[in-house]
Amino acid sequence: MLLKRKNLPADIKTLTLDELSVLSNEVRQRIIEVTLQNGGHIGASLGAVELIVSLLHVFDADNDKIVFDVGHQAYAYKILTGRNDAFDSLRTFGGISGFPKPSESKYDHFVGGHAGNAVSAACGYAMARKLSGKDYQVISVLGDGVLVNGETAEGLNLASSSGKQIIVINDNTFSISAGVGSIPDYLKDLREKRYDGRVLTGEKSPFAMYALDYLGPIDGHDVKTLVKAFEIAKENKTSIVLHIVTSKGKGFAIAEQNPLKLHGISPKGEVSKEGFGKVFGDTLIKLREKDDKVVAVAAAMAIGTGLTSFINRFPNSFIDVGIAESTAVSVAAALARAGYKPYVAIYSTFLQRAYDQLLYDVALDNLNVTFLLDRSGIVGEDGESHQGIYDLSLLSSVPKCKVASPATYQELELLLDWSQKTDGVKVIRYPKGGTELSNACDGAFPFWQMLSYGKDGYLIAHGAAMLQVAKDAIGMLKEKGREIGLVNARFISPIDCACLDQIKHLPLFTAEDVVYAGSLSEHLSAMGYSIHKAFTLPNTYVTFGKPAELRSLYRIDAASIAEEILNEA
Repeated sequence: MLLKRKNLPADIKTLTLDELSVLSNEVRQRIIEVTLQNGGHIGASLGAVELIVSLLHVFDADNDKIVFDVGHQAYAYKILTGRNDAFDSLRTFGGISGFPKPSESKYDHFVGGHAGNAVSAACGYAMARKLSGKDYQVISVLGDGVLVNGETAEGLNLASSSGKQIIVINDNTFSISAGVGSIPDYLKDLREKRYDGRVLTGEKSPFAMYALDYLGPIDGHDVKTLVKAFEIAKENKTSIVLHIVTSKGKGFAIAEQNPLKLHGISPKGEVSKEGFGKVFGDTLIKLREKDDKVVAVAAAMAIGTGLTSFINRFPNSFIDVGIAESTAVSVAAALARAGYKPYVAIYSTFLQRAYDQLLYDVALDNLNVTFLLDRSGIVGEDGESHQGIYDLSLLSSVPKCKVASPATYQELELLLDWSQKTDGVKVIRYPKGGTELSNACDGAFPFWQMLSYGKDGYLIAHGAAMLQVAKDAIGMLKEKGREIGLVNARFISPIDCACLDQIKHLPLFTAEDVVYAGSLSEHLSAMGYSIHKAFTLPNTYVTFGKPAELRSLYRIDAASIAEEILNEA
């Protein structure tokens, strides 16, 4: 078995074309085997196998700089750069990351979790080559969906002047959702042309505006053609775009037939729950039925944020801007100024990419825009770049911004109804999946809700996941004779001072799965409330693993909270 060779990736350079095809099949089966067990981004990675095998055959992985955009497509690269034995631990606590990670391997030359940075990073490496006088090739591997991203455009603008580099476009016609805008149409026209192996230069190049040569469209599953194309690019004297056409999910029939649904899959035995996202989508339909000014805005994450049913019901009231979060927020701001009520559905971690637009385009004039932050708090297996633990740090600095964190599906429904009747910028944040507390919501917004009373103190928490943790901790404390009450601090802003003033004479504890900076805990302390113990994450990067494992690691799980409150006595 070729994959069992110990001297990879160096041995790949010695393989024949037939052996490269065999190796590709072995790698593809390895990806399927592990992702079916551990979950992960199976679609793009299966499509990029021959591309990566051929790339490593032509280039020197120990010297050349290969940068992947995002990393959804990079599983084959991990397997072939010394991590095959560890690949069974993909996305598991203590294992290897699902994304490129320089601290994990010398072959990962740049972080890859958020889209758009690969060409800019490649420009940096090309500039470093000039400064150092060293000799190496610089290759960036992009998904076609990232071409709509602003940072990618900025990188392409610099590419020709920064020094010779090779820009590989892995064109599988998808980002996460289907492509949007004019660029997918442009690529479609290019895909329909016949590949003749000739490099297009100057005005003949489809990327002439960036002064980049072009070679394509190349069959991304034909090893012979790929190897020849990479050799041509290697010898080309100036920067060049290689346009490689692949099939998302290649070699796994279910993934090929369902490229949207099988962009990523859950670990074996773990049922993927639509949860809060589905409740959001279904409730938004009801709001749109009552008000034709309601509009949904997404940045390539319509499916992940639960908008599928809304799109089917009201396709003309949905806007997808592609992988361009800053554009999504500015579009929403303009819609609000035009009298519409935009609901921006976005993952917590991706809002970071649009902070400037939130702060100035939306919040400066307190425009009527509602943000739905899915995947808030600890997310789990996707690791540092996808944890939703920094949103409060950003949002706490935005004047006039109202921030809510529902504990139940019912509370989310009522918050969405409240949002339609309340002017100004609003953020509703909730965890991934279907975790929710069983308590009924009283709907008294923007006030907190006392869920239980206690003579020995109160535990203040927000969000479905941490309220459940807090409730479990209180149960453990009760068994030890301590009666701690529970407060659902469903609004992080504004803070319910009236509720706090009723309980401040007793010991107060807080529980949040966000970093301390900008947290509710920090704000309460700054306001003069005495917090006996704040159970938050430290100001750090949180690795990957199951949420329960990570809460235990950082001692914000029920057992740790109960233990420390007991020790406060």
